[in-house]
Amino acid sequence: MRVLVAASSKHGATREIAAEIGSVLEDRGLDVLVMRLEDVFDVAGFDAYVLGSAVYAGRWMGEARRFVDQHAAELAERPTWLFSSGPIGDPPKPDEGSAVKLADALAKTGAREHHLFSGRLDRRSLGLGERTVVRMVGAEDGDYRDWDDVRGWGASIADALAAASQRPFHGST
Repeated sequence: MRVLVAASSKHGATREIAAEIGSVLEDRGLDVLVMRLEDVFDVAGFDAYVLGSAVYAGRWMGEARRFVDQHAAELAERPTWLFSSGPIGDPPKPDEGSAVKLADALAKTGAREHHLFSGRLDRRSLGLGERTVVRMVGAEDGDYRDWDDVRGWGASIADALAAASQRPFHGST
């Protein structure tokens, strides 16, 4: 089974989550291609999709929203999972990402699940405007990603795909 794992990431943290999910799926015997979402031009040839985006102000990045709009019909025909990365802090600040506005993407893709992961903040990689916002909200630098959660979610996707591939086909002949 061939799986596309792709994410839109401004500073790389969400791409690293996608790479870890891809690694878990490969370890479970799946044929996986991990890409930057903005580098994916064709979704044909995949049996399933795991798509993600960094979250800013409760929304996926523009590239990710446009990707879903452009490929919604194809994504809806295959098993699709969505993930977001964004809230930071210990514990994570819920206002930053827990209310991710994804109802439209979930409906268009028929996604089986959306999972929210905590993110990473490194002020050195931010632009002036971003640093100003971070200072205003009092966010602390740090890597808040829970890698056990990432790997566990990847494993649950692999399990769902394995179960689906074992179901007998009941179509007409």
